[in-house]
Amino acid sequence: MKALFSVLAIGLLVAADRRPGNENRDEGKPSGTWTFVKHDVDGKPTPDDELKAMTITFEADKFVIKKGDEVMEAGTQKMDPSKKPAEVDVTITEGERKGQTQLGIYEMTGDTLKYCFAMEGKVRPKEFKSGSGLISGELRKKK
Repeated sequence: MKALFSVLAIGLLVAADRRPGNENRDEGKPSGTWTFVKHDVDGKPTPDDELKAMTITFEADKFVIKKGDEVMEAGTQKMDPSKKPAEVDVTITEGERKGQTQLGIYEMTGDTLKYCFAMEGKVRPKEFKSGSGLISGELRKKK
């Protein structure tokens, strides 16, 4: 009987934590290390051998993109999973695009994350596509 009460109490606490206005702020946001499945910059795909060496790690509001042990890009992101599609604003603090801000969208389904960013100065994309002035791709959660 005590075990049943404990399960019920935990269930109620979880449900109470998800009341409107009390949402889990990290729900719908990626965390941990992800591998690149696809990555296009300005409509040009990244070669497979480079993709296999690339990872991105999300920790709270920070991200780091590496190729092997080399940091290619790092920065901060503000994610809003409540928007449809979910929105992300990235500020790059390390790498070739240091100092840039990029507006993007993302969609996380299980262990897959799709993204599309406008290069700095461009309008936030409304759909997931590759093309001129866009950075797009797909990530998979590292096991």
